[in-house]
Amino acid sequence: MRRRPIALALLLWYVPACTSWHVEQGVSPQQLIATQHPNAVRVTLPDRSHIVLHQPSNAAGDSLAGIIDGKASTVAASDVTQIAIRKVSDGRTVGLVLGLGLLAATIAAGVALSNMCILDC
Repeated sequence: MRRRPIALALLLWYVPACTSWHVEQGVSPQQLIATQHPNAVRVTLPDRSHIVLHQPSNAAGDSLAGIIDGKASTVAASDVTQIAIRKVSDGRTVGLVLGLGLLAATIAAGVALSNMCILDC
């Protein structure tokens, strides 16, 4: 009975492994937020530092508003050199599915071999 919630928790723990940041080219930060309504964006600043804005929105003037480390913050859109959003990564998803399948097969083979040894030994 307790195995099912544990298995579900482990699967949910691996879900972020299926996504990665994808840099959006040819679109302004304001356009991206207005058209795609992402839950979070990662902006790169001129000094190459990254800031993740959660619940991003377009603020008055040339600013992006959002939550950074639990606090309402704004970033000047003119300071943004790159903007990225989280998307499903095909390679990571395939790797995760194959890895979990291999793990399950290894465990099943171990149990089968263990049971065979107990019966034959």
